[in-house]
Amino acid sequence: MKKLIIVAFLLMISIGAGIAAITSINGKWVGPLHTPDDNTTEVEYNFTTNGSKITGKTESVFGSAVIENGKIEGDNLTFNINLNGLDLPHKAKIYADSISMNIDYKGMPLHVTLKRK
Repeated sequence: MKKLIIVAFLLMISIGAGIAAITSINGKWVGPLHTPDDNTTEVEYNFTTNGSKITGKTESVFGSAVIENGKIEGDNLTFNINLNGLDLPHKAKIYADSISMNIDYKGMPLHVTLKRK
């Protein structure tokens, strides 16, 4: 019985550590943004989390912008940026070593997979 309790306790700790690793996205992330004309350009996001809120900024050849209305719920991330007057909603899925992100550009989906810098 003691062994079962110890195994259950260790399993709970390892699951908790895995969840913490997934949701800890603070810092810089970079990746290739695939544009509608089949080109790619590197984008950088610098995230700061505070509970379920996320703030930060993004930089690319298109300019820089502040992250607005950022929310993190489990492994899902949503936020907007306003780049040169254009509102760009972002939806992403957080993985242990990457963030898979879709950006709505005037109704057209763009994709980037970010890796920690």
